[in-house]
Amino acid sequence: MPVNVGVHEDAAPEDTRKRFPAARIGREFIKPLDPGERPARVFDRIVKLAEPWRDGGVYVSYKPPPREVAAGEWKGVHREIGAWLADNPWAGIIVHHEPEGGKDGLDGATFETMFATARNEIKKGWGGARVAYCAMAYQWRPGGRAAVRPDHWRRVVADEYLCDVYSGKNEHHGAFPTGLILPEHPGYTGWFNGIVRPRLAAGTPVTYGLGERGLMGGDELRAATIRRESEWLDKVFARYAADPRPANLPPSVYLAWSSPGTEHEPAWVLTRDSAVAMRELTTDFARHIR
Repeated sequence: MPVNVGVHEDAAPEDTRKRFPAARIGREFIKPLDPGERPARVFDRIVKLAEPWRDGGVYVSYKPPPREVAAGEWKGVHREIGAWLADNPWAGIIVHHEPEGGKDGLDGATFETMFATARNEIKKGWGGARVAYCAMAYQWRPGGRAAVRPDHWRRVVADEYLCDVYSGKNEHHGAFPTGLILPEHPGYTGWFNGIVRPRLAAGTPVTYGLGERGLMGGDELRAATIRRESEWLDKVFARYAADPRPANLPPSVYLAWSSPGTEHEPAWVLTRDSAVAMRELTTDFARHIR
C-alpha cells in the first residue's frame, strides 16, 4: 500500500525536508482566476508549481467556475492537464478543495456535477490521473453543511478522498479543542463515516487521508496531541497488518500543516516541541511505505 507523507510550509521542498526528513509530498494552491483570465492559465500554473516536487510528489488545487465547466470552456485545458499527468504521475489534482464551505463554497449538487465533468475530462487526457475530492472537516461536524445534507457529497466518485482537519480555535473554521486527535474529532469522524467508511465496508479500494492536518494552541498541548495521534495511527496500521480486510484500511496520505496560510494566522505554524513531535509522526508514518 503506497503511503504519502508531507508537511506544508512556506518553504522550498528541500528546506522542509531538512526539518522533517520523512516529508516527501507537498500541497500547492491556485487562486480562482480573475475576470478575463483564460483556463489555460491554470495549466501553466500547475506545471510551474508542481516542478519543485518532482522527486516526492504534490497535490495541486484549483477552483474552476462550475458554469464554465458546464459550458465546456475547460474541456481542452482539462485534457491537457491529463496528458501532462501521464508524464508526471507523481502529481495529483484537487478540483475545488474544501467545496462544502468558505467564500467559494458550493452546494452538493453543483459540486457533484462539476467534479464529475472535470474528472472525466482530465481522465480523457490520461486514464491514470489522480483526481482528488478534498473535503472541509468543519462542514462534516454535527450540524455542518455537508453533514446535514450529505447525499450529493457521498455520491462523488474520486480517485482519492482527502480531508482538511484542524484542531484548535480559528474564527474562519470554527472551534475544535486542540487536544482532539482524529478519532475524537467531530469533523473528521463525520467525514470518515459519511464518505470513506461506506466504501470500505463495501470492499471498494479507497485511497484516503489528510490533505491538511493543522493544530493551534500551546506548544506543549500541540506536541502531546500529535504524539497521541501518532500512537493511534500506529494501532490503525497494526490492525490492518493483522487483518488486511478493506474495512481496516488505514489512511495512506498525511500532510501536516505548518503555515500561516491565506488567513495570515501564524498560530498554525509548528514550533519547538510540536515541530519535534510532527517530525516523529511523519517518520513513523513513512515507515509504512511499501
